[in-house]
Amino acid sequence: MNEPERRKVSLAGLGLIGAGAVLGLALAGPGAPQNDAAAQPPGSSAPADPPKSPPAD
Repeated sequence: MNEPERRKVSLAGLGLIGAGAVLGLALAGPGAPQNDAAAQPPGSSAPADPPKSPPAD
C-alpha cells in the first residue's frame, strides 16, 4: 500500500485562514449599538431643496 502524500502548509496560509475565521466570527456576532441618527431609515429625514433651474434668457 502506498502512503498518502502529505503537503506542507505554510505559516502564512495558516495566518490567512485564522484571520478569515476571526473576521467571520466578528461579522456573525451581534452588532454594536447605533446612535439614533444612524438607526433611522433613509426616507425619514427632511427632503432636500429641489435643484434650482437656470434663469431663461
